[in-house]
Amino acid sequence: CYKAETALLVPIIAVSSSMTKSLPAAAVLAVWALTMAQALFDIGQETRRARGQSMAFAKATIGRSLLSFSFAVAGAFYFFSGAGLVFGIAAGFAVMAIVFLFKNRAWLLRHSLAANEVKRFLVYGVPLTLSGLAFAGNSTAARAMVAAILGAGDAGRFGAALDVTTQLAGIVAASVSAIVAPLAIRACRDGGMAAARARLGDGAELMLAALAPATAGLIILAQSFGDIVVGPRFEQAAQVLIPLLAISRAIDAFSQYYLHLGFQILERPSLQVVCGGATLIVNVSLAAILLPTQGVQGAVYGLLIGDIVGLAVSFFLLRTMFPMPIPVHSLVRVGACTALMIAVCAPLAHSLEARPLSSLLIVPVAGVLVYGLAAYALDIAKIRTQSIRFKLSGTRGQLL
Repeated sequence: CYKAETALLVPIIAVSSSMTKSLPAAAVLAVWALTMAQALFDIGQETRRARGQSMAFAKATIGRSLLSFSFAVAGAFYFFSGAGLVFGIAAGFAVMAIVFLFKNRAWLLRHSLAANEVKRFLVYGVPLTLSGLAFAGNSTAARAMVAAILGAGDAGRFGAALDVTTQLAGIVAASVSAIVAPLAIRACRDGGMAAARARLGDGAELMLAALAPATAGLIILAQSFGDIVVGPRFEQAAQVLIPLLAISRAIDAFSQYYLHLGFQILERPSLQVVCGGATLIVNVSLAAILLPTQGVQGAVYGLLIGDIVGLAVSFFLLRTMFPMPIPVHSLVRVGACTALMIAVCAPLAHSLEARPLSSLLIVPVAGVLVYGLAAYALDIAKIRTQSIRFKLSGTRGQLL
């Protein structure tokens, strides 16, 4: 499918770029390279997730981020163009995708699809593709509307804040989902819906335990991110937009990477399309209304309210078929740990406002220590129980 899609897109891109005189050929090629490299990388990640290889999934995600950042900075400075930056990001995806293909070349070459597998692939793949397009189109539509109504400058400022928040929430939630999803699906296959719900209850706590401090930390460090990460042209907008966008992207990530596991366990991926469509419609409608009067902030409100609506629609659709567990005690414990982290880190970040680099170095370390100790004390995601069990098993092994 990937080869067929690539062969189809090459002539389409060639024709469209020749017709679009305002776009340089290098920019068109850079976007195409990024699209195809990211798609190939995602195929490898989905394979790892299906196999339950959570550590390999996380390593690939982190490695890709580091490579893309390094190549992007090098491309931007060497070529002094946006196309060079995008090619650099694409190179990071491509390298990690090629590493996966090389390591799994024997398995890939000997595997062949039967007719029933192709049918099942299409039945599940098409709705999942449409769902992914709807959720990806959510942020893309917001950028396009900001550019069309307010201009390229505001679109750049909005995009800078959106990228920072989307990447953080996406990486955190995808890494947790890589652990939770295979375990829940396997539990459903072996023990039925009750076993799956038990696994998902643990997964909900782990997802909240990862997303809540990451989101709170990003809000606390919005000032420093604006000063250091996005640069002087975008820093003021980023400082204003990041807090609400961090909440919006966390809600979106929770919906996609946790709630929608219920649709996949039920084998109803088409309902994900409904949720994505509802989110997109609300976002576009509100942005069209609010952008002329509220400016870039109107696009943020559109995204946030759209994500809340998508979350509510997901809960409503799952309520009667397969209610996803959201343990109240987990919410309370994660909330207490996050509140303690905020109480320590917010004053610390405020005292370091004049030194943004120091803030980005010191505040996260303090946050990890405070949250980690609190999470251990309250046994968030069974971290204390598992560590004690690990120590006991190690001691027993030495005695034997």
